[in-house]
Amino acid sequence: MKFFIDEPKTYLSVNNKGRAMNKWISTFTHVLIPDELSRDAFIEAVRAKASMLDEEFPRTKPLHVDVLRGNYIQISVYPDKNQFNTVFIIHIYPVRGEFRFCEASDPKMLEGGLR
Repeated sequence: MKFFIDEPKTYLSVNNKGRAMNKWISTFTHVLIPDELSRDAFIEAVRAKASMLDEEFPRTKPLHVDVLRGNYIQISVYPDKNQFNTVFIIHIYPVRGEFRFCEASDPKMLEGGLR
């Protein structure tokens, strides 16, 4: 199954650590993830980036990465024990289908766009 990263919802950063995290996550806007393994690797990459920034900026609160799973995956990053100072939220949605060009003249064949 393929997945799609929606545009990250980034929030105003009060320090360089938050700005660096937001700049990094913004590079993944509208990215297609080809499979479950790559999706899980992306989630771990977010955790690794948070850990790397924690080491780079030791005088700031550590970042907490929260992953919620349901019909889609939501990744929230915020300072430890301060959920209301969110750095960013990103959603990963499953791709429902693909639309491909065909020369079909029957409109019934084009309904829904799903394979």
